[in-house]
Amino acid sequence: MTLSIANPGCSMAEAMLTHCLDLPCATCQGPRRRQRPAQVIMLLLAARICLAPVGHRKGTSAAGDAFANAQAPRQGTPKSAVEAASESGAQTQASPGRLLVLGGNGYVGREVCKLAIARGYQVTSLSRRGENPEPEDELLAQVRWQKGNAADEGTLRAFVDNADAVVHAIGLLFDTNSGLTNFNIIVSGSGSVPDDTSTYDTTTRKTAFNLVSALKSRMRMPWGERPTPVMFVSAAEAGWPEVTFGQQVEAVAPAWLKEYLVAKRAVEAELASSPDVIRPAIFRPSLIWDWTKWDVLPAIPIFNLLNAVGVPFIDKTVTVSTLSKAIMAGLEDDGVSGVQRFAQMEKLAERVR
Repeated sequence: MTLSIANPGCSMAEAMLTHCLDLPCATCQGPRRRQRPAQVIMLLLAARICLAPVGHRKGTSAAGDAFANAQAPRQGTPKSAVEAASESGAQTQASPGRLLVLGGNGYVGREVCKLAIARGYQVTSLSRRGENPEPEDELLAQVRWQKGNAADEGTLRAFVDNADAVVHAIGLLFDTNSGLTNFNIIVSGSGSVPDDTSTYDTTTRKTAFNLVSALKSRMRMPWGERPTPVMFVSAAEAGWPEVTFGQQVEAVAPAWLKEYLVAKRAVEAELASSPDVIRPAIFRPSLIWDWTKWDVLPAIPIFNLLNAVGVPFIDKTVTVSTLSKAIMAGLEDDGVSGVQRFAQMEKLAERVR
């Protein structure tokens, strides 16, 4: 494919965009020499969505992790979710804090759990299965793995009441309304398939809104108490309205992707609405990867190259290590708040060794 630049002042990125999006040049408003249909952009979207790692081959993905009734911890006499949550409130003097990870057995969540345990936190994971995804891992063996329904406000409230900070890492790529649920077998590392209740609204929005409600209802000191740190794993595409050509790209996106982004943006807005109660850090990764994710590796250089030449709606990819370290740095720094794109994530990750 050959690109013809209408004006020498146009950048290569602008030439690519006008060529693919069938738009006038943003710099010179000059005419296009050639046209390409918007399907070119859809190929990029397909690569971004279909290759996005939602879980890990050996364990439970983040997809739909919020849907189950609370039950016993991994050892001992079975207990209700409320009893288990109360037990998790016991904090040793040496611990820097009690961390609740929603979706802790997912691809991102488990890495956050490992880092937090290594740094001395008392960590509780609440997820659909409530199982340790890597029983042989010494760090994950120290996490309290709880099975519970984060979409149930009462269940979640019991755990939030005994947490000093929360990471929301629950995710779902193709929900039950998308018509593509069977593809979760491919894109989800664990091969999980959502049930009939697994919608973007329930999995993403409702679980996060329940978290915000629980934090608001907690008894707080009238002075001197800092807002609770809440780390939310969003998506780079949630920021499309804020970048050049982002709205045009979203306009040609499939309906299910638009609904996916509606849920992510609703959570971002809700988290930012109560700064006196919550200190939100919103992480917007593009493709998340490591060297074991063979299904996503071919797309990594493509996305990184497009970002490097200036395509504004394609973000540089981040490793799962970078993202999890950035989340940990965000938890520990009261100055970290608001949206964190790949550049901010990379700088934050440098703080965690």
